Amino acid sequence: MKLFAQIGHGLGDKVQQGFSEGIIDGAIFSPKDLQMSTMRDRISELRDSSPEAELFVDPQFYLSLYGNSPQINLGKVDEWISFKTYRKNDLELTDTVDEVLKGYFGEISLLGVTGIIAPGIYISQSFDSREAVIAKNFIRRARRNYSGDLPLYASLIICREALQDQREFEEFLNDITLLSEPPDGFYIIIGSRSTEARSDIYHADVIANWMMLNRSLAVNDFKVVNGYSDILTPFMKVAGGYAGATGWWSNLRTFSLDRFFPSGGGRLPIIRYLSKKLLNRITVSEKDAVKAFIPEIVNGLPHDKNYNLGNDDYSTEPPRNMEVLQSWEALKSLNDEINSFNKCLEAVQAAQNAYAAWAQFGLPLGPKSDDSHIEPMLEGLRLYKEHSQL
Repeated sequence: MKLFAQIGHGLGDKVQQGFSEGIIDGAIFSPKDLQMSTMRDRISELRDSSPEAELFVDPQFYLSLYGNSPQINLGKVDEWISFKTYRKNDLELTDTVDEVLKGYFGEISLLGVTGIIAPGIYISQSFDSREAVIAKNFIRRARRNYSGDLPLYASLIICREALQDQREFEEFLNDITLLSEPPDGFYIIIGSRSTEARSDIYHADVIANWMMLNRSLAVNDFKVVNGYSDILTPFMKVAGGYAGATGWWSNLRTFSLDRFFPSGGGRLPIIRYLSKKLLNRITVSEKDAVKAFIPEIVNGLPHDKNYNLGNDDYSTEPPRNMEVLQSWEALKSLNDEINSFNKCLEAVQAAQNAYAAWAQFGLPLGPKSDDSHIEPMLEGLRLYKEHSQL
């Protein structure tokens, strides 16, 4: 399973360093956050320094249905010649879909990417909707409108609510796996109502059917790149996924349209530490409070040193640009270790046991650090096993 950087605001040299350390394999660029000329230059630099890197651009065309909102922050997206605001009525016309696809293919091909992600729209409510019909038409028409030689990935951007209707999900899945002119793969994003709503993505049905998407597409010889998959990346690996992605802000770890609307502002988020054992990020103070009692919550990987000033008893917050390197390192290690469904299940059970041990010491945990993700993970794996008939 490959791990990609989900790129957003504040690129700096984090991705370059991730490649040089061998902890990421690719990157997905965001038109919202980088001008096209800057994106082209950064892609060229990465190709020169890391020839094996897989580099993509998410067209973010799904914003076209929201472009008239007075509050939306399109960033640099509307600098693309191909970007226009559309109504659903417009996109129900195949001629319009073909025009959009050809326009984006032309612009993306000029950026030096190693693969093409086709534009698509966001299925915001249900698979039984006009949006789903339009999304399927973008998938069906992608290959017909692409004449280049690079691998082609159709976009599939789905709200988490749609994954909770099993009948509609299975019907949609049947439709997209039986294509007369298929792409080489799919770029999948599962959307949350908010980047801070952990229970949206850590929900049994969402986890199970996200995994089923990977399995069903993989057995039909599609490569599946999972955007914003973060800690669930190893789960997608055991389901047959090709790659997962995560970044340095919460809105690069969980997808939500909130990313494109004004936030409440305030302070920068607290720097956290991704514990492999807990399958979660915890604060530096939480890590220090319990590591003497449960030493296995510390990963024992090179970037642990960034959280230590030479004192074994007390950690410090590392420079902010180092936090994501620790996350990528931990996820790469998890990807290397979790190579089967049973290994994935064992990892979640081990996390459950570690949290139980933590509770015995009576040490408090913040709401982002607690074990609320464990039960949905366990139930999601159970449902996935049932649906996939493993």
